[in-house]
Amino acid sequence: MWPLCKEKKVAAITYNGIRNIDLRPYSRENHPPGWDQVGGGKGSVSHFAWDIRGGDTIFVGDSETHELVGMGYVKALSGEPAYRFDPNSQVIAPSGETWCHLIDVDWDEKFKTIRYKDRAGQITVLRLEQNEIEDYHRRSQVEEHRTLLPETEVQDLLRLEEAQYLRHSPAAMRLILRKHLTLSKQFKQWLGQKYDIQVTEEKSQIDATFESAGRRFLVEFKVAYDCNTKSAIREALGQILEYNHYPPRVSHDRWLLVLDTDPREQDLAFVKNLRERLYLPLSIGWLAGSEFQFDPPLDIR
Repeated sequence: MWPLCKEKKVAAITYNGIRNIDLRPYSRENHPPGWDQVGGGKGSVSHFAWDIRGGDTIFVGDSETHELVGMGYVKALSGEPAYRFDPNSQVIAPSGETWCHLIDVDWDEKFKTIRYKDRAGQITVLRLEQNEIEDYHRRSQVEEHRTLLPETEVQDLLRLEEAQYLRHSPAAMRLILRKHLTLSKQFKQWLGQKYDIQVTEEKSQIDATFESAGRRFLVEFKVAYDCNTKSAIREALGQILEYNHYPPRVSHDRWLLVLDTDPREQDLAFVKNLRERLYLPLSIGWLAGSEFQFDPPLDIR
């Protein structure tokens, strides 16, 4: 049923005894009619109907191949119950039986299959331990990055990204990391095509550096999550100052703060003040279509 659930953007479940009973009025303490017929699936049904909440992550495991084949994020208000009952559900088994117990899920289309240890193969819905969740997220990210980067860059990128974005939920973090990686690749390609300059991959948490006319440029890429450019700039500035001045760092000649979206007028004014009043060699850049714009304009010869 997994391909159908993925297509319909839901998770679905059914058991004898409760196939056509809406479970929302019931609870772990107040069981629905036919509960005894559920048999060994009571724990799975309880997790599905009464425990899964908005913001949770769902992994889909194939117990025959011992592979995680899917991952998604529960689409409901954060912390609110996600279960719904739909007598007209489009999730229909080959036998013609309708699966009415549903949870809406934003399945990750770019999730890469990974191996896992099946510690409870007979349980349909299993609550994961925190260490399992972190392991699955990390290994799936490794596989995703591996399709885009040389192996030597994968681990450094993961360490950098995780240090920057730990405050976000797993769903937000994956989105940010993917955008960060895309932004970095676009900038490097643009710099190479426009100026014939190759960017150097750094190993000390710095996003990138390059040289032009004897000057060393440091680049810090930042994704403005929810278009919050002020927060992105604040975080980037702390990192840029650390990378240039925290011992034993050596300062670069020019500092480039590159966003994935247009800055606001207040953002430009703030960076200009830092540049003119504190004499920071700072420019702010952003992706505009297929080009990158900078204020002040990028001085590369």
